[in-house]
Amino acid sequence: MSNTIPPITNPLGKHWQQPKVSEIEIDDKYAVMEKSAFNKLLEYSTSTPSGVYIGKMWKGQYSNGKWYLAWFSKGDDAGTYLNNNYRIILGV
Repeated sequence: MSNTIPPITNPLGKHWQQPKVSEIEIDDKYAVMEKSAFNKLLEYSTSTPSGVYIGKMWKGQYSNGKWYLAWFSKGDDAGTYLNNNYRIILGV
C-alpha cells in the first residue's frame, strides 16, 4: 500500500470536493487531519464514488464505527489499473 496520496491530474478532478493532500498526514495504518479537512471529504460509507481516477479521496464510516480515509492510486506503471487505499482516521 502507498503512504502517499497522489495529486489529481484527471480533468474530472476539477469537479470533485476534497482537501489538499498537504492537509493530511498518513502512515501505513492511520490518517491524521484537522476537522476542517475531514469536513471537506465527501462521505461514501455504503458505496464507492463513481469516476475512478488517481488522487480522488473520500471518507467512510463502517460497521466498526471508525472513520476511514480512502483514495485511488496507480496500480500499475501505465495507470491502467488503480488501487483502493484505506487508512483509519484518528482524532475525529
